[in-house]
Amino acid sequence: MALTPAPNVAGNPTTGRQLFSAKGCGGCHTLYGLAGAAGVAGPNLTNVTLRPTLAGETLPMSPDTLTRWLLDPSALKPDARMPRLGLTTQEAQDLTAFLYSQPYNVLR
Repeated sequence: MALTPAPNVAGNPTTGRQLFSAKGCGGCHTLYGLAGAAGVAGPNLTNVTLRPTLAGETLPMSPDTLTRWLLDPSALKPDARMPRLGLTTQEAQDLTAFLYSQPYNVLR
């Protein structure tokens, strides 16, 4: 099922949802409504983009910042616990689009 994208956010949220599962994001993060996303090592990502900041309140939330975070967390926060996942720029944009699309979609 195709997801409704958030306005003005690059990437494909449907592909991002698939990547979230394929890259194992749910092993560390909880995301309400997504099967297998019940990890507790990282923060709960349910509607994460509604928060004003990310990375332990150290970075302002924006699509660009979230994409850069997904590409290389330690470049933005040297002591980041999140590992570099080896994502392409397109994959990071798709994951960003997925996370930003949450308020516009009911995940099933």
